[in-house]
Parts: sequence; C-alpha cells; structure tokens
Amino acid sequence: MMAQDKGNAMYTCRILDQANNPVSGVVIRAKGENAFSQTNSEGFFSCEYEKGKIITLTHPDYLYKEITLNVSQENSGENLIYLTENALQNNQPVTGPYGESKPKDAFLGASSTVYTDDLTKTVSSTILEALQGRLTGLYISQYRGTRLTESDNSQFFLNSRGNSPIVVIDGVQRDLLSIDPEAIESVSIQKDALSSMFLGMRSSRGALIITTKNPSKGAFHLSLTGQFGVQSMINKPKPLSASQYAYMLNEALSNDHKEIFYNYDDYAKYLDQSSPFTHPDVNWQNELLNDHATTQSYNLNVSGGERVAQYYISLGYHNENGLFKTDPANSYNTNFQFERYMISSKVNINVTEDFTASLTALARLQENNQPGGTGTGYSDLLNAIYTTPNNAYPVKNPNDSWGGNLTFNNNLKAQTLHSGYIADNSRDILGTMNLKYDFHKVVKGLSARFIGSVSTQNRSSVTRTKRAPVYQLKLEEGSVEPSYTMYGSSSPQSNNFFAKSNYQYMYGQFAMDYTRRFDKHNFQATLLGDTRTELVNNELPKIPSNVMETLSYDYDDKYFVQLALTESYYNRYAEGRRWGTFHAVGLGWDISKENFMSSFNKNINQFKLRGVYGKTGNGIDNTGYYDWRQTFEQITTAAYPQGSSMSNGYFTREYGALANPFITWEKSQKVNLGLDASFFNRRLQLTVDYYNDKYYDLLQTRGKNIELMGISFPTENIGKVRRFGTDVWLTYQDHVGSLNYYLSANWSTEQSRLLFKDEQNVPYDYLRETGRPAGALFGLVADGFLTAGDLKNGYPVMEGYENIQPGDVKYVDMNKDGTIDEFDRTVIGGDKPFSYFGANLGFEWRGVEFSMLWQGAYNRDIYLSDRTLTEGFQSIGQSYGQAYQVLLNRWTPENAATATLPRLSAGGNGYNHQYSSLWMKSGNFYRLKNIHLAYSLPVSVSQRLLGGVRVKLFVSGQNLFTKSAQNWVDPEVSFTSAPLQRCVSTGINFKF
Repeated sequence: MMAQDKGNAMYTCRILDQANNPVSGVVIRAKGENAFSQTNSEGFFSCEYEKGKIITLTHPDYLYKEITLNVSQENSGENLIYLTENALQNNQPVTGPYGESKPKDAFLGASSTVYTDDLTKTVSSTILEALQGRLTGLYISQYRGTRLTESDNSQFFLNSRGNSPIVVIDGVQRDLLSIDPEAIESVSIQKDALSSMFLGMRSSRGALIITTKNPSKGAFHLSLTGQFGVQSMINKPKPLSASQYAYMLNEALSNDHKEIFYNYDDYAKYLDQSSPFTHPDVNWQNELLNDHATTQSYNLNVSGGERVAQYYISLGYHNENGLFKTDPANSYNTNFQFERYMISSKVNINVTEDFTASLTALARLQENNQPGGTGTGYSDLLNAIYTTPNNAYPVKNPNDSWGGNLTFNNNLKAQTLHSGYIADNSRDILGTMNLKYDFHKVVKGLSARFIGSVSTQNRSSVTRTKRAPVYQLKLEEGSVEPSYTMYGSSSPQSNNFFAKSNYQYMYGQFAMDYTRRFDKHNFQATLLGDTRTELVNNELPKIPSNVMETLSYDYDDKYFVQLALTESYYNRYAEGRRWGTFHAVGLGWDISKENFMSSFNKNINQFKLRGVYGKTGNGIDNTGYYDWRQTFEQITTAAYPQGSSMSNGYFTREYGALANPFITWEKSQKVNLGLDASFFNRRLQLTVDYYNDKYYDLLQTRGKNIELMGISFPTENIGKVRRFGTDVWLTYQDHVGSLNYYLSANWSTEQSRLLFKDEQNVPYDYLRETGRPAGALFGLVADGFLTAGDLKNGYPVMEGYENIQPGDVKYVDMNKDGTIDEFDRTVIGGDKPFSYFGANLGFEWRGVEFSMLWQGAYNRDIYLSDRTLTEGFQSIGQSYGQAYQVLLNRWTPENAATATLPRLSAGGNGYNHQYSSLWMKSGNFYRLKNIHLAYSLPVSVSQRLLGGVRVKLFVSGQNLFTKSAQNWVDPEVSFTSAPLQRCVSTGINFKF
C-alpha cells in the first residue's frame, strides 16, 4: 500500500465508468513504484498528494489510464475519474435469451458478442449493418442499399452455418432489427445445439440475441448523442450515351439480319445534340437522382436509481432521405424518406429482499415515404430508370409538356416528381415483465421466475398517386410548327388507405432454478416451461410451446458438464405429430488449471477444451398453413361433384398442392468442438470452433414425381445435408504508456455435402446433385465464342436456334454426343468452401480514439442474371431497352481474340444467355466497412468550463473503399436494386 502521512495533504478520488457506475478493484500505483492500492466497492481511493506525481490506473476490463496530480486537484473533497471499457470486452459473461448470464469461463457453446460502442459507430436504420464483419460465424450480406417498407429486414441476408438465425430481443422471438443502437447493451450470435436448445423446434437455426440496456445504480446519468451524415451511391452503373446506343443497336440489328433503326443523320444529331427534342440524350440517373442524400440520428437516455429501484429510459429518432430529386413547388414530399421514433425503458424494482421485478417497454413508430411512380413503390421506379435508354424521349417538349411515345408512355420525371406519393407506417409496442423470487430462506439456492410479454404491430399505408399523359413531338415535312401526339392517360389523384397487416404476440414463461456450490462442486439446475401465441391478420393462431430441463455441473471451475432436454410442441402439425424431443450435452476441461500446468500459469491464463453434441429441430416457419390437411376450392368447370340427388351439388378441386399428412419438422445432429485460450494476462485470446452438423428429414419435393393429376406434389421430409466448417477468433490488446491499442480478427469457412435428394435418373454422374455441395449451381460450360471455323467444322450447338453465328457463346459438349442440351450441364459455381472474415483494429491515446473495420469474403460466386446489364437492348413494347458500357467489349470480328461478351443482339438472345459459366463471376471482395475517429475533452476541462458535462466529438465513414474481383456491379448489391450507400457522418455526445 502507499504510505500515507496524516500530516500531508491527501488526494481523494472516485473512479466511475462511462455510465456513472463505480468501478471497484482498480489498481492504483505511483508510476515507477511497486506499491499499490485499490478502489473499494464504491470506487473510492485515497493517496498522498504530491504535485506532479503521476498515478496509473489499471483494471482488466478498462483501458489503462495515467493521471498527473496538480494544484487544482489538491483538496479534501472528491475528484472524479472516468474509465473507458476495453474496446474488446472479452471477459464479459455470455448473456442468454432471457437476461440470464453465464461466466465466460464456464460457457461451453459457440458464441460471439459485440457491444454498444461498436454498434453506435454506424449510422443506419438497422443494426445489421453495424454487425457486418464483427461477429464470428455470422455472415451478413447486403443485397439492397435502401430498405423497403414491408419488414424490419429488407436489405440483408443472414447466414450462420447454413441457417438464418432466430432473432430474440429481451426474450421475445421477433425480427425487431430496426432499433436504436444506443438502447442496446449487446448482440450475441449463439450457434451450437446447447446454446440454442431453448428454441426447441427451431433450435437448428441458432439465435441472434439482442439485449437492451439495464439501469445503472447510482446518481442520475444523462447521455445525449446527435449524428448527421451524407450518403452517396457506390458503383453507379454507366449507361451508353445516345450516340453509342444508336450505333450499337444498329450493330445488334444488323447481326440479327434486321433493318437498322438509325441513319447517319440520326447518329450525328445524337452525337452533337443539335436537335435535343427529336434526338435526346438523357442520362436518367443524373436527371432523377441526386448525388447525395442526408441521414441523421439522435438519442437521449437517462439512468439512475438507488437500492430499491433503478431506471433506464431512452428516446431515439432516426431519419434517412433518399436520392430522388423533388420539386419545391409540391406541397408534399415525393422523395424516399424513412423516419423512426422510438422509446424504450427498463425499471428494476427490489420489492423485498427476496422478490425482484423488472419491467421493460418498447414503443416504435416508423414512417416511410416514397414517390408515387406507378403506385407499386420506388423499386419499380428505379428499375424503369435503369432500363430506359437515353434516347427514349426528351424530359419535356418545347411546349413544356412531358415527353414520351407509344412505348414509353409514362414519363420518368413525371413519375418521380409529379405522381404523388405512397406513405407507409408501422406501430410497434412491446412490453415485458420479469419476476423473480428467491426461496433461499426455505431451500438455499432455490428461486422461481416468471416472464410475461406482449407485443403488437400494426401496418398501414396511404396511396395518393396520379398520372400525366405524355406527348411525342413530330416535325412534319414542310410544316413550321411541330405536332404532338398524346400517349398514356391522365389520371386524377387517388386517395386510398390500406390496412396492411396486424400482428400480435403473447408469451409466458415459468421457471424454477436451483444453484448451489459445495466447496469445489458447483451445481445448477433449471426446469422451464413456456408458451407463446402469435396472431397474423385473420389467420388461426400459432401456438408453439416448450418444456425444458437443464443441468450444469463443474468441479473447481476446471471440469464442466452441461445437459439440456426440451419437449417442444406446435399446433399446426397433424394431431399425434405435434410434440418433438430435442436434447444436447456439453463437456469442458480447462487444462490451464491443472497442477502440471503451474509452470506455465504466468503466460497461459486459460486453455479450455469443450465439446457439444445435440439433436435439434427446424420447424414452425417451414410448415406452412396446416399443410397436412387438404383444402379445396369451388370451380364452375367439371371436377369432383359433391352433394346428393336432392341438390345440384358443387364442383370442387384440390386447392394448391396435395396435402402431406406426415409433414414434420426437419432435424439435425450437431457437433461443435472448441478451444478457448488466453495468454499473457489475457492480452492475447484465441477461440476456435469446428462444427459438423448432419441435417435430415429436410423438406424437399421428389424429383421423380410426375403431375399426372395436374396438381403439384407436396414437400416431404426426405432430404439429407451435411454442413461443416471452422470459426476462428483472435484478439490482442495492450498498452504502451498511455497508448491503448487492440487488434481483433475473425475468419469462418463453411462447407456442405448434399447426402440425399430424390433426383430423376440421369445418364451421367456430372449431372447428379447428390454428393456435391448443397446449393451447387449447375449450368453449361462456356469456352469462349464460336468462330466461323467452328461452325464450318460442325461444332456442336443447341437445336432450335436458327441464327447461330460467329460471336455466339461456345458451349462445351460434356457428353460428346454432338449437340448441346440439358445433358451438358455440370457444376459451374457454388462448390468451393465459402469463407468470410472481419478485422477490427484501433487505439486510444489521451482521449483520442481511432478504429477501422474491414470485412470481406472469398470462394464466393455470383451469377449476373440481369440481361439489361449483360446483353442490353431488351424488347420493351415496340422499342428496345437501355444498354450499358460493359458492352463496349462485346465480340466483333475485329476484337474476337480479346472480347469478353458475345456479339450484340436486339430483343434478347436466348442462345447466348443460357445459364452458363460465362455469367458466373467471382464474388470475392474486401471492404473498408467502417472507420471511426473521436476525441473526448479532458475531464479537467469539462469540470472547469462545462460544469462537469463530458463531451465527445466524432466522425465516421461507412463503405469508403471496396476492392472486388469484378467491377460490373457491387459484389453484394445486385444491378437495378437500390445501390449501396457510402456515408460520412459526424456527431457529438454529451454525458453527465
């Protein structure tokens, strides 16, 4: 301990975290000395004051900090020092779905967790964008740059070991992903059978567990954060100019032996734009879309409380504007816009010494706006922008009327600016009550808990759209004034209200827990029962229920055994087939605690081997709506007459597919083997997981069925798939003086084998899917382009095509039978071990924080299926659609040796656009997903000038750099979808 002389002045201080909670166990040393003291349970410490003395503060969960004592700090009262949690919170307990936690050293499953600080570095309407590249074993791919209005997730694919995980927020199984990240404590992916056993009939899929913030005990704490960002499009596709389009469409028509559209005079006018009304060149993307859009987010949260009750309240607002241009003359908004208002609260009450209660509430209002367009939403308008050629028509005619013609009879700018709007909104309310009673006075270690939750969502929309006619200008020979021909129609504004959906969720759980420790023996047992009822619109309710038993034992925190058994029920299966049994067992051994490892204990803090085996299920979501029971519909044509001789009867037929009275849940036997290792006082940590899962009774349609009755056969539980792979997570964090730094990297690889699929008999093994990776893509193999010599020598081609010529795709005749057909298909993609990774690194130095996150994937294939991009000149009415600059490298006689695309064709060339390897491209990429820079004002400045208010300034960037194997489109977002957004934002945070 530091020597203390009562005659000398003392320096007294209290150490708090960023939420004003006292931090105990902080080691305080005078720099360069070995003697130390520690903060008590209230965070206080005292030491002898000496001007200029440097004291160091260390704690395993917080960043290292140095404090220099000066005159202003010499007093007999209390000073405050705030510590910041480590960027990598590796030692935190693993949180379960209902708020329960298990020490990480005793956890046997496969899990990965991120916390608030990482989530708030990204400005987005959904938390999924902040999770990309951060969670080991969870691949999140963004396929659309802007959200649609139908659901919380209309932008991202989620994949964990071949499944989409179940989202659980504070114990409620709902896909609530559009929530304020400031209100979230942690997000965890739990992938093994033992961790997901609480899901019962859905346990094969794993769980994405979202835990909202808990109240902090102590003085009133307030945090206010504001962010503002500017977004812009990434990888904007480049269309052909009007002159390029005219030239290349003529080439395509000539290739097809058709009459060309444009003469030299047309081409010259497109080139010099001497007649913009008859020969326009309108880049519709530039005309209708802004280069930038804004986004902003604000959050105010307060927390506090004492022994009896603690509270946390969060208010949040988020806004995103789209890229569509608007007309200030409109009294209404026609741009895409998303707004979210959210309030969440949590109150913990110690009713008595033995009885505690926790009340959680969340309310959310989301409002979406988009251009009226054709009344179907902004995605159709975007598609029209991408598919309309530059020379289709002028935006406006000389008389200020909207340009158009017979084929393009709905002007794009009129659709964007003057077609009205569509407004959608959704209202969500979620309330949860947690009660716990401790029976330790009756039976030591015994407690009971109850959870009740109610959730509801209502979605509606208002559509107010209108349409203006278009006019085509014509210059008659010898006439001075132009004439106009009207196309399309004029439609007055509609005013329609739609009640889109109504969702209600009710959940109840009761559990008994027993936890005791006898010397080195630690026991824990739980008996739990739960049920939930879900109502969607006017459907009959879904009622899944579970009865679960768990048992855990460890000896001396060294040897671990955990068991779980779940009986699961679902009411939409046939009677006698509604109950299923699922189970899991886990074993663990921390070798570092063995006596023979004592000589290594200074460098090896943990070396835990663990394994989990379980039988899990995947049902409920894939069972359909009572698919085991045949349904019928009445028709007026001949079918099965029903009735009697006393009535005319009814003519009926089966509705939909045939019923499957034996349908049941899919099943899996899952194995997870893992290693958790920590070295050098936990500065270096490594986690490795290997999994091998066998899925069986998968729902598939038999390949040998023939629809002799004219009706589809049902899916049956016949499929088998094996999925296996590895997850690796490596972190290192330390400090050099006042410089705290860290590096975290994760890497995952996934493989699979299709063990059984009821396939049709095929004559060649290369046609068979069984035995190959699940999801392998089959198609023709392209081997360049046909030459005149190939055709002269009778190279095999497909039958039924009459205009095959040099420059068309040359397909490989796999079976050497002299023709190209379905028997020449083989695997062309999706057969390599898919791998993805993330790397997060950063530092903190005297209030300056910096971090960057890289994310990527390899052994990834993408198929370019949009023929507007790959072929161009698709038929639209009596004309042809847009084409893009990627076609500049098409096959011509002059560049036959270097061409990457086949010859041009107008109206669609079915021969060249077979499903083939020509259009299968590498989807490998890496992306600078996030970069963050922040500065916190010194506490001394805050206390002296700002009354104790702590201030942090920060700037962030999202999607600033991407490197991909192909550059035609973004490696994740497909062509014609809303493009991926780059965002640069800045913000400020106040705390006191």
